[in-house]
Amino acid sequence: AIQTREQAEKRKAEVRETVLHLIGGLPGDPGPLHAQVMGVLHEDGFHVERLIYDSLPDFHVTADLYVPDKGSGPYPAILYTPGHYPAGKLEAWLFSANMARHGVAVLAYDPIGEGERLQYFDPATGKSLAGAPTGEHSEASVQVMLTGDHIARYFIQDAMRGIDYLESRQDIDKERIGAIGCSGGGTVTAYLAALDRRVKVAGVACYITG
Repeated sequence: AIQTREQAEKRKAEVRETVLHLIGGLPGDPGPLHAQVMGVLHEDGFHVERLIYDSLPDFHVTADLYVPDKGSGPYPAILYTPGHYPAGKLEAWLFSANMARHGVAVLAYDPIGEGERLQYFDPATGKSLAGAPTGEHSEASVQVMLTGDHIARYFIQDAMRGIDYLESRQDIDKERIGAIGCSGGGTVTAYLAALDRRVKVAGVACYITG
C-alpha cells in the first residue's frame, strides 16, 4: 500500500513510535561518552584502536575501532554488533580487517554479557556464572523485567552510543554510517535501523523475535 515517500516516512514514524512504546523508551540522559583509547594494534593496511566508552554513566562499553591506513578520511563507517559469541567483538576480526583494508572503518563492540563485558563473572574460574552469552542475556533480562524494565533498551543504547562515538571523530564521515549484525547482533541492528536515523544502511544477516 506504500507508493510514495510521504507514505514511507509516515510508516517509519509509526514503527519507531510502536517499538519505543513496547520497550518503554530509551534510557534517560546518557551523559558524556568518556571515550578512551587503551591501546593500538598495527596490522597490514589498517590499525585497531582498543576503546572504552560510556553507554550510560559508569556503564562501560569495550570496543575495537578498525581504521584504514590508506588516505586520511573521512572514512565511511560500520557499527558491527556481534551475535551470541563468547568472545564478543573478536568475532568481527576478518570482516572488519577486510573492510578497513578497503577504506571503510568498523567499530565492533562487546554487547552486554560478551567479551570483556561479562555481568556474572566468576573470578575463581575466569568464566561466566550464567554460562554462554544466551545465559548472560537471559539472566539479565529476568532481573530487569522484575523491575518493569526491558533489556532491549540497554542493548540499543550501547549501539546508539557507538554511533555517537563514530560521529565524534574527525576521520569518520558522519553522512555514511551503516550497521551490520547477525543473530543477536542482527536483532540489535534491526532495532537500531528502525530507531536511529543516522544509520544510512543496515545489514541484518538473521535474527530471532516474537
